[in-house]
Amino acid sequence: MKNLLLIFITTFLFTPVFAQLENTRWKTILQISSDAVNAIIDFRKDSILLYTVADSTMIETMSYTKDDTSFTLVKIDGRSECGNTAGNYKYAIKGDKLSLTLLDDACYDRSSVIENTVWAKWKNYPGIKVAETILKQYTGVYAMDKDHPITISLEQGVLYAEGKNNGLPKSPFTPVTASKFFLKIAGAEMDFIKDANGNVVKLISHEKEDHELKKIK
Repeated sequence: MKNLLLIFITTFLFTPVFAQLENTRWKTILQISSDAVNAIIDFRKDSILLYTVADSTMIETMSYTKDDTSFTLVKIDGRSECGNTAGNYKYAIKGDKLSLTLLDDACYDRSSVIENTVWAKWKNYPGIKVAETILKQYTGVYAMDKDHPITISLEQGVLYAEGKNNGLPKSPFTPVTASKFFLKIAGAEMDFIKDANGNVVKLISHEKEDHELKKIK
């Protein structure tokens, strides 16, 4: 019995990390040309899909082979000029974070975008129903500074965010809880915060860093 238990523990502890990659998705912000793009890397059995968070526009499709510490990428289709050039990357998973480190890649189009990136495990946001009386409390104007306001509005039971100076078109929120929402176009969770009197006073956007936007109207 002790031997069987030891075998089980050993197998569990030394299960290859790459087994944790298949059928998982991870999110980060990539710098593609001059644009900062919220992107998802989607690991299938032997292929990787790289696409935008906002509307699932495909950026690149790649095949990959892997061991327990690294994988090799080859472009199948997409925006880069990589052709059949292979790229090799070391990876590590710690909790809900995936880090990629460049080993070697002759394709600068690819390496300049994904080398030394850290990805957060993607969560599904099916959304819940929140009463309009609660949603109405969140409407107004929020800002980190006077030049970058974001307007929160309510239309037909859906909460929207819009910020022309922030490059944010009018976009719907997905309710996660009665006070936490997901803004897909930004790939960010956002919390509405109330004061001791129950008044909404600010909005916190959880991105790579937390950003606090005070309610100004």
